[in-house]
Amino acid sequence: MGETRVNLKHLLEDIRDSYPFPQEEAIITEFIANALDSGASQIRFLTDPKRRIMSVVDNGRGMKDRDLEEYHDIAATTKIRGKGIGFAGVGVKLSLLVAEEVITETKRSSFYKATRWKLESAQRAPWEYIEPNGLVSSSNGTAVSIILRDNDSYLLSPEFIERVIQTHFYPILDEDFMDKILKYVYEKGVAFFVNERRIEIPETEEAIQSTPFLVKLGRRHKPVGIGFLSKSKQELPEEQRGVAVSTYGKVIKRGWDWIGVAPRNPMRLTGIVEVPQLSEILTTNKADFLKDTTSLQKYYRYRKAIQEVIEPILHEFGEISVPRERPERDLRPLEREIEQVLGSMLDDFPELSPLLGRRRRGEPVRGIIPDSEAPPIGTIVEGVEVMTGTRGGGGEGSGVEATEGEIPGERINPSDEPSEPGREHEGRRRRPGLMIGFEDSPEREELGWLMENTVWINKGHPAYQRAMDSEAENYHIVLSVSLVLSSYLEGEKSPQMFINRFLSSWGSGL
Repeated sequence: MGETRVNLKHLLEDIRDSYPFPQEEAIITEFIANALDSGASQIRFLTDPKRRIMSVVDNGRGMKDRDLEEYHDIAATTKIRGKGIGFAGVGVKLSLLVAEEVITETKRSSFYKATRWKLESAQRAPWEYIEPNGLVSSSNGTAVSIILRDNDSYLLSPEFIERVIQTHFYPILDEDFMDKILKYVYEKGVAFFVNERRIEIPETEEAIQSTPFLVKLGRRHKPVGIGFLSKSKQELPEEQRGVAVSTYGKVIKRGWDWIGVAPRNPMRLTGIVEVPQLSEILTTNKADFLKDTTSLQKYYRYRKAIQEVIEPILHEFGEISVPRERPERDLRPLEREIEQVLGSMLDDFPELSPLLGRRRRGEPVRGIIPDSEAPPIGTIVEGVEVMTGTRGGGGEGSGVEATEGEIPGERINPSDEPSEPGREHEGRRRRPGLMIGFEDSPEREELGWLMENTVWINKGHPAYQRAMDSEAENYHIVLSVSLVLSSYLEGEKSPQMFINRFLSSWGSGL
């Protein structure tokens, strides 16, 4: 007989409170995650309301003797990041908070044993070996039965269990996701059953537009994810709204805030993107990603790639406005000031560097600059972008407005009927750093939000209108930028400290 001797109840409550959803939902998702990591192709939930028992049975690898002992150590986990989505035994450990006792039986080759475990007091959780009750009918697998204290527990509701499966493991239920990406993770496929009824993909409102997409990363444009975006005729149920990101078939986040996009009809849009590599930076509760510098840099890199593929689809759906709107005056001087402030702070906040579109040598480009002594070679057109360096002088200067772009301004373009004198320039397109854009979204409460390397200032916010009236627009923009960026700091860093330092540096002119 073994016994765990730590402050168990407090520790379990801390684990439970780390989840952004009810503990019954956490228990189900953890059982499924560990079953998937064990190689299960069938996961069955059985409910018996009269006896207050909920059981989950899988045909995974099962446990060996040592594994079974570690399974009863509340402080232990055998999770290896990037190798799956489960943390060994978390589901059953959380079950102790709602159970009179938990029965586990596991089979692996010739090893076949069962245990009884319960939280006897805040300090004691004894467990003992018992005879298996025969729930594992396959050659290998694990079965956990929770004898619940509460007759009304959601764990006894088949409808609740089905909704949790559909909400948290949608990609596994979707044939396209399984056929195109998850088959490499779950080679035998995965089937869910609740009381012997197979769970299918949830019904959704009829889509009037639906577009699949691939997420690609790096210079070689390597595919790293797959997804779809759909627009429905009617408003969707809350659990289906927004874009979800999943890894190994487990939905981690859903909504619009995490991706930094503000569509016109957010309640009519749904989608999901599966990126298996993000499993390496999952938090223990699998509802977010880690906040250390290395993890954040990885997350932002993938987030930007997802933004780049979703934005054109939303444009096609008529759901977002022109990518960049400039006010009448030129904001480039203020952008440079903000970049200088951030540049002086990146040593202390390196996790922000992937968000800022760090300047690198851009691709070679050609353009024309005015030259009154040269013959006419082009005509004046609208829209500029900056390039640096010239033929015969390849240095990085302040830049020459010589290439096609979206920034308001005039440039000379080659023409068959030239009227403007100029000469040809060679250089490199200057990659933008942090940029400022504007969007009129009075329905949103945020002062601003980040998409790719642009902080979008909400012109529809009452605070922006008041700042305009009091001629304090620059201060409002800088404050909004600092607020937006402060939400991307590592977990332990103080957003207030960052904002104070940011404003102090800007105010003092560095």
